[in-house]
Amino acid sequence: MAKKPFYSNSPASKGFTNKAMPASTVSRNTPLPRPSSPLKREITHEMIAKRAFEIHISGKGGSQVDNWLRAERELKGL
Repeated sequence: MAKKPFYSNSPASKGFTNKAMPASTVSRNTPLPRPSSPLKREITHEMIAKRAFEIHISGKGGSQVDNWLRAERELKGL
């Protein structure tokens, strides 16, 4: 009695050889995963102060505290 192939839908069971195998494209159903640990840059006091000053001189800022907090949020990406 002849043994049945383990996986009957394999290209070998359909008579394909390596040269005659149809080309296939691998597709993903999900977007690429994000890196598990994004590169974190250190936000310094000077960087926040500089950005807060830029917000202040733009004329679109608020109080000193508001500008500082906005600068922190922008630099930290929140």
